[in-house]
Amino acid sequence: MRLMVMGPQGSGKGTTGKMLADHLNLPFISLGKVFREIPQDHALYDAIDQAMDAGELVPLPISSKIIAERLAQPDCSNGFVLDGWCRRMEDLHAYDPNPDTVLVLDISRETSIKRITGRRICTSDGKNYNIYTLPKEQLKECKGELIQREDDTKEAVETRLNIYYTQTKEVIEHFKKQGIVKTIDAEGPPEEVFENALEALNSAS
Repeated sequence: MRLMVMGPQGSGKGTTGKMLADHLNLPFISLGKVFREIPQDHALYDAIDQAMDAGELVPLPISSKIIAERLAQPDCSNGFVLDGWCRRMEDLHAYDPNPDTVLVLDISRETSIKRITGRRICTSDGKNYNIYTLPKEQLKECKGELIQREDDTKEAVETRLNIYYTQTKEVIEHFKKQGIVKTIDAEGPPEEVFENALEALNSAS
């Protein structure tokens, strides 16, 4: 199965994608993680490192080549679960991973904003927490200060969501025309979303 997971910010693409990959015994491919794991002796390492250090997008000719290289590895021969690619039609034109299923995690704009703006990072252990769902007992265990990333502010989230609801939605519509899109409710907890995903995938087979 060549599965792509798509959805707005805060929909749980990474969490659900990893759970599905483990269940299906497929590699979970996250574009950001692929970039971070590029070996220093790779010909494109410097270009990727410079872009990420500057907080910029990795240029499309480079990112498309990297994701194509990763999906060509032997562990992807039986399929993969892909997150973070094809956010724009330009991405798809540069490299089409030819998914046989596209799973779209659907949440409201309000839920996206609440989940993202509620995220905090502990300065002590680097763990991610959410002020809306963090149990008090767990909060007491946190020895550091909980800080918010600059790109998790409401203004930053709104900007990213505007891109999703225009450019990424166009990609989803493209895949809908191929009849390979499965949309699920992702408003619930991770375990519930995972079950919804499995049900959708089973109905597709």
